[in-house]
Amino acid sequence: MSSPKNYPRFHSLLDHLRKDLYEKEKVVRLGLLAVMAGESIFLLGPPGVAKSMIARRLKYVFTEARAFEYLMGKFSTPDEVFGPVSISKLKSEDKYERLITHYLPGAQIIFLDEIWKASPAIQNSLLTVLNEKIYRNGEHEVKVDLRGIIAASNELPLVGEGLDALWDRFLIRLRIQNIKEESFFQQMLRTSKKSGTSDPVPKEEKISSDQYHTWKEQIEAISIPDYVMSYLHYLRKILQERNAKYQQEEQMYVSDRRWWKIAQLMRASAFLHDREQVELIDCFLIIDCIWQLDEQIEEAEKLVEEAMLSYGYQGMLNLQALKQGMDKILLDVKEETEVTHSQEVVQAKSYLDKGKNPYVKVLNYWSNDDVFLRKSDWDNMEVDKETFLPIFENSNQVFRPFQTFSFTRTGDFTLMSKRKQLAVETEEVFKEITRLISPSQGSIDRWNQQSLVLTRFCQEKIQELQARKAQDEDMAARHLFVDRKYVSLVKESLEKAILTISHMKLEIEKNRHHYESISASS
Repeated sequence: MSSPKNYPRFHSLLDHLRKDLYEKEKVVRLGLLAVMAGESIFLLGPPGVAKSMIARRLKYVFTEARAFEYLMGKFSTPDEVFGPVSISKLKSEDKYERLITHYLPGAQIIFLDEIWKASPAIQNSLLTVLNEKIYRNGEHEVKVDLRGIIAASNELPLVGEGLDALWDRFLIRLRIQNIKEESFFQQMLRTSKKSGTSDPVPKEEKISSDQYHTWKEQIEAISIPDYVMSYLHYLRKILQERNAKYQQEEQMYVSDRRWWKIAQLMRASAFLHDREQVELIDCFLIIDCIWQLDEQIEEAEKLVEEAMLSYGYQGMLNLQALKQGMDKILLDVKEETEVTHSQEVVQAKSYLDKGKNPYVKVLNYWSNDDVFLRKSDWDNMEVDKETFLPIFENSNQVFRPFQTFSFTRTGDFTLMSKRKQLAVETEEVFKEITRLISPSQGSIDRWNQQSLVLTRFCQEKIQELQARKAQDEDMAARHLFVDRKYVSLVKESLEKAILTISHMKLEIEKNRHHYESISASS
């Protein structure tokens, strides 16, 4: 790991790169992150919105980088993209090789406009370059020193055109539009052409090739802690559940390859912030890596945000192990303090209608006729309190109300109506009766010790989360590649995790009070 100096350097680089590029800050910062991670980026937008200018700006980040630009068309040939065939090699050595130096395989920063118009021959070669950074030139495999491919189009790849594999290779996907703010539009009009094409990065701030490759190795060493892994697992599950509800063409499909690349992107982000591990704030980069259709962009943002809010910092709590510890204590308490036996009891007999709703029979309401009350009405009657209730008649399990009368409950199974003493039909049944017995002092001591371990764990997590609040909020506010609006969401997720573990701590205390009260009362 290099000394803590990456953050100020890249903060300054971003300031230089976005000069005279209005309302394009997100594209610039994610473009810089993409080239530092060695990943590709796709820009969706109409012509004339500075897509090619942004690609050229990224070349100026490096001291010796070569750039290659090409506008794809239906008549584009591999010679125009990968270089012409070497006639001398073909004549003298009978070898089919291309002169690649000044073409795509010899460049570090590549801009391909109207990417979906590329021919199948160009597409197939691009797949290997994008994924493995290798170009097969005749009999040889050439290692491409690729730092970033920026592709652009005013449309997404058409379904059924065989472009899925190429589309999957572009990790970051961004929508780019014309300038909306009038003041920025006026500033753009006053900007000279020279300003848009000149190198904005001072020589002393450029990154050398040796430095870039050294950093790439150091990025690989950045770790992903368990709580970030937990969030990634949770988000992946949410996406799978979401996709199960949609047809294939409407799914947010994220391949294993893309997940791996997402992890690399987050590692690069951590490194450029002088951290040795990925943090949860880096996970907001996922938003621009998972959508497939233009109309899914807002949904992708919402999914990542809601997953962070509901689960984010809770991944630090190990709630499953904590709950297992609590359940084990409760099970031990139940086994030692609860004695169950069968006992014959008298209860109001239930009659069920066809919907399985229970009723009780009031005997001899009129001469020898029986009527019914809803069991819920009977159960809710208070002794010696007059209540007006509907009465029902039963015909083949269909209970029909036919009148409302005044009733007063007088006992467990007796009631009065119109000064007539009545009774509810009863039955004798066997029920499981649980009786509490006092636990041994040894068991109480053991449960107290186990509860103390769980309580200390909760308290440590509460302190750990509280200690992270200022640090993580500052980390979110200073993040080079994530929007500042997520500062409040980070804070809310942290506070929710603190509340969750605080409730767990309270439950442990309530459980302790439960078994101690059994001992005191037995």
